[in-house]
Amino acid sequence: MTHSIPFPADAPVHPLDHWLSPELARVSPPEAPSRLRQLADDQGALAAGWSGAIAGGPVLALAGAFFSVMSGNPATALILVPLGAVLTLLGLFGWNRVRSILPKTDKVLITRGPGSARGGIGMVSFLAAIVGAFLFPTLPSAASKGAGEVTVLVGIYVLMLALLTACIVVPATVMGRARQSFRLRVQNNPGLRRAVEEDLAGWRDPHGNAAYGPL
Repeated sequence: MTHSIPFPADAPVHPLDHWLSPELARVSPPEAPSRLRQLADDQGALAAGWSGAIAGGPVLALAGAFFSVMSGNPATALILVPLGAVLTLLGLFGWNRVRSILPKTDKVLITRGPGSARGGIGMVSFLAAIVGAFLFPTLPSAASKGAGEVTVLVGIYVLMLALLTACIVVPATVMGRARQSFRLRVQNNPGLRRAVEEDLAGWRDPHGNAAYGPL
């Protein structure tokens, strides 16, 4: 006589690959909440912050080099170039770390910047136009003092655009691709996939009967 072992009543109804399906994500409204989307969005928000550091480091170093060349004093470069390198290295370390583990979701992450590349570009374009409206009318006066003055003003404007891109466009792009990027990493990173599968096995909606996915 054989006895069947009953399937645990609280076991996940669907495997992880079901919830990771791009087809399932396409038929679900993007704003519909799910545990898998929460993990992806929170991880994306953390990675976005570190991506700003990665992109901001070279801008900092470039600013140091520019002002040192324009002033003839290497002190600025000696300070800002190493700081930029350290910022980039810290950003890379944090970036790799947060993307390889599941984020803690017991606290709500609040992001106030744009959440897509298009939104980031639009915001930077708006800010650049405002700054340009104040800066460019001063170019004729600067030109009367010499080409160096014009170079400084244009250089400052370009550096400002680079900084805005590093701090706004790059993080916004990372956040906008958070769910697609999370799906790829879960599929290709055994450690992250194992962590998500463990979360799927143990997670239950504390407020109702919401499903684990889609992504």
